[in-house]
Amino acid sequence: MRLLHGALAILAVTLSVFLALHHPLAPWLLVCVVVAWGLAVYLRPAIWLFVLPAALPIAGFSPWTGWIGVEEFDLLALGAASGCYARMALQGAGWSRRIRTSESALAPAVLPRTAPQALSGRKTRRPCVRAETPLKTWQSSFPNGVPLATRDASAARNPFRFARIGLAALAASSVLAMLRGLADTDDLALGWFQAYEDPLNSLRIGKSLLLALLLLPSLRSLLQAAPALVVRRLSAGMATGLGLVSLAVLCERAAYPGLLDFSTPYRTTALFWEMHVGGAALDVFLVLTVPFAVHALVQARNPWRWVLAAALAVAAGYTCLTTFSRGVYLGVGLALSVLACLLPGRWRQRSWPPAATVNDLRGDAPLPEHWRVWGNRVLVVLLVCEGAAVLCLGDFMGTRLAAGERDLGGRLQHWREGLNLLRTPSEFLLGRGLGRFPANYSQAVEGRGLPGHLQIVDDLEVSYLRLFGPVPGLRLSGAFELLHRVPLVNGNYMLNFDLRASRFARVNVGVCQQHLLYVAACTRQVVVVPDGESRWRHFSLPLDFRSEFPDRRWVPALGFLALHLEGAADCVDIDNLSLLDGQGRQLLANGTYTSGLGQWYFAARHYFLFWHVDNLFLEVLIDQGAVGLSLLLTLLAMAFARLLWGRGREHVLAPYLLAALSGCLAVAVFSNVLDMPRSAFLFYLLLCSALFLDGHSPEAPPGTRCYSLKAPRKAPHAV
Repeated sequence: MRLLHGALAILAVTLSVFLALHHPLAPWLLVCVVVAWGLAVYLRPAIWLFVLPAALPIAGFSPWTGWIGVEEFDLLALGAASGCYARMALQGAGWSRRIRTSESALAPAVLPRTAPQALSGRKTRRPCVRAETPLKTWQSSFPNGVPLATRDASAARNPFRFARIGLAALAASSVLAMLRGLADTDDLALGWFQAYEDPLNSLRIGKSLLLALLLLPSLRSLLQAAPALVVRRLSAGMATGLGLVSLAVLCERAAYPGLLDFSTPYRTTALFWEMHVGGAALDVFLVLTVPFAVHALVQARNPWRWVLAAALAVAAGYTCLTTFSRGVYLGVGLALSVLACLLPGRWRQRSWPPAATVNDLRGDAPLPEHWRVWGNRVLVVLLVCEGAAVLCLGDFMGTRLAAGERDLGGRLQHWREGLNLLRTPSEFLLGRGLGRFPANYSQAVEGRGLPGHLQIVDDLEVSYLRLFGPVPGLRLSGAFELLHRVPLVNGNYMLNFDLRASRFARVNVGVCQQHLLYVAACTRQVVVVPDGESRWRHFSLPLDFRSEFPDRRWVPALGFLALHLEGAADCVDIDNLSLLDGQGRQLLANGTYTSGLGQWYFAARHYFLFWHVDNLFLEVLIDQGAVGLSLLLTLLAMAFARLLWGRGREHVLAPYLLAALSGCLAVAVFSNVLDMPRSAFLFYLLLCSALFLDGHSPEAPPGTRCYSLKAPRKAPHAV
């Protein structure tokens, strides 16, 4: 196994360095970061459980780089894998035992359980105490002298084996679907800046599962050797990621339309730039992480930590409400309902420090923590007021909820059109291939063509951009925008560019205060190309930008240079773009397209059907066929069974994983999940955690015994 682990470590570090070297902005800096990150994981293997979920929402810079199929988060995941496999290869099986030894001084042998007073303010009797007993007595307390943990580990091999088989089969199905997707394209050539109808999209969708499986051996070893450490790292990482997203949403809405403006039709996207063509990346991330905000509240040991967790809960509530997504409301509501049912029941007991004595069982329960009781009441009132404010101080939420029936009819029609793509038995069984839905849907469904796309043309050693508009007759003029990040200043800009078109065309250009999809303030001009002139024409346009929100200068505002095609022309050619500010500084990079589409981006405007089928199960059926869908449903059923009735039900993370996966499936009924790589990785990570969750703690050392509160109230004795 050491040889295999060494080969995987070399593969992961080579691939991560290769990707970093091709980064459009800072290749050598990223190489250093990837190498340092891999070394950090080698030294502290459990650190990736915190860093990856925490950095997931910020490890993406697509509007600045132009990358769509590859993201900076991929480098983090590969760096973590290289560090883990390097440690496995160099230290062998003993690497997990060293983690177990280092953890033993930090956590008791029995896993902590959820505190009921986090919800009700009451403390219960101590569920477990550790008493010194001779080694012989400890061994004789089990049949045949075999420790309970050893027998339980042996009994757990079959469920783990089935989980491994299921994940391996799903990985094989995904790889096969990826190959089918690549074979379905006209040109197999891969490019760094390919979009959703190109071959790279197959790899973009398939990479999330492969990255999660690449980290699975480390996750399994950590769950077995240091379960309490996994709880701390994973829960802290999920809560930190949720906090960063909430902070990003607060800044986004403060810049536009305003923190308390709930009437403007503006739906937040945070830092999930892949939502430039719609999708549910933010929705999925929120329903997967909100249960861990509850975990932070429950596990808060003092008032200051509780206040911090409560602030996170309030910010997360605002974030969920201002998505104005009915799927988020449904998914988060279901996740919180699951926690409300489970936490007061099976997970009502709380861990106690190892200094507990047998006599602690004989006394009465401690008094309630009044700060927690009143704090929880105030928090509930704040959350209710928050929801009422979003509903009553604006009409956008009411409009969204009222349009539910109409939108459902359109969604059903869209699902039927997606199912009609499967025309042969082989396609129904194995799917059309990963990432091929946008291209196949636009070609097969009448009236659902492309709203636009980009193409780099190399002509006599000169490169220029060809900007395509929508298919004629779709009435989608201006639904596809070419974008380039620029710094915003109140003042004059000078835009220079060359333009060519074979038919009459209008090109709308402007400098806009724009986070991603919605424009806050913009100065625009329209350039007209006369009919029949196919020669290059040069244009110089002064643009005077003035922010409509001068009182919000303290909020960081993002800007774009935006261009979109209007009129009857199918396409226009653009070259030699230059944008100068008032001091004559060049604000555009790659204006001559010598680096392809590097640092250029695009966004759809009010038209997203082309890119998503808007249902997880149809998504998997169309991409991987009935085989892939059956495997995914089987793994989900195994995960839910393990969390509800299996050995995993006793684990402290079980209710939160169950709530997160339940909420995600609620969102998945009306949205895609797997075509947003970062959110899909988090989904697979939690799914793998649920599949390999073991409710029993590491084997207790000799001289340690655990007593249950269900035993008679008398002095403990050997059982």
